[in-house]
Amino acid sequence: MSDNLIDRFAEKSILVIGDVMLDRYLDGSVDRVSPEAPVPVLNHKNTQERPGGAANVALNLSGLQAKVFVASVIGKDPHGETLKSLLQETGINTDAVVSTQTRMTTAKTRIMAQSQHLLRVDQEVTHPVDRETSDRLLASIERIFTGEVIDMVILQDYNKGVLSAENIASILSLCTEHKVLVAVDPKFENFTHYKGVNILKPNLAELRAALPFSIEVNEEDLARASDYLREKMACEIVLVTLSDKGIYVNDSNEAHLLPTIKRSIVDVCGAGDTVISVAALAHLSGANRVEMARLASMAGTITCQYPGVIPITSSLLSGEWAK
Repeated sequence: MSDNLIDRFAEKSILVIGDVMLDRYLDGSVDRVSPEAPVPVLNHKNTQERPGGAANVALNLSGLQAKVFVASVIGKDPHGETLKSLLQETGINTDAVVSTQTRMTTAKTRIMAQSQHLLRVDQEVTHPVDRETSDRLLASIERIFTGEVIDMVILQDYNKGVLSAENIASILSLCTEHKVLVAVDPKFENFTHYKGVNILKPNLAELRAALPFSIEVNEEDLARASDYLREKMACEIVLVTLSDKGIYVNDSNEAHLLPTIKRSIVDVCGAGDTVISVAALAHLSGANRVEMARLASMAGTITCQYPGVIPITSSLLSGEWAK
């Protein structure tokens, strides 16, 4: 694979639709236990705030120089304002990010000491977005489709309510109408609603949960699982992340089980966001199946070498490939 493939990422325009969230990190040090309870006392040094969830997918795409749009729902609250500002600071278009008073912005606060994860505090609601807010979201997506050239939509589902079964059907219908390719990073709840997509990227746990039979990590079982998904969901490419066991790609004409590169892993948070981002751009840029899977897996591994949710960049990816 030539570096020109990664260079071509900058020519692509992608709309990310899904559950955005704010990742917060409270960093400090621990040198004593509380006298009030047997818990560590954090001497807080600083707080970092980063886009998370579907917003991290957008951040990865932006780091790879693509033109990026985000469509989602946030609350009318300080976390939502911060998240939107962080996206806009990186040049990501947030015109289709709908704010509402009917729900809060999802925020995940991680308590960290010397790069060790002590605790996570979640602030969220996960019920489906109400009909009025969904209508506003779909109208915003329609405006992007009519006003911009979009090469692909990435649906990033964290089961937080934006991608309800009804909204998924409406979004896929819009994509068909406007002849836009679709890549999906599904979660358990709405897995089977993503019919007719170009790239379906579950992890191993999500894949196993969607099957009526058990599988192990071998080419025969993964091929059987891919055939089942293709028959049930009419997807073009099945891309399965297998953690330390590698990545599997299958498009009915060819199938490959590729090992992961060996690196010291610090934090796996956000790796799936990176994989779907790179896979989508590689597919759009003319990569073959092996190139797409290997490049996406490599990118995910790179981000796992750093604490917290860290997006990939063109320089990081090109540097790793050149080794």
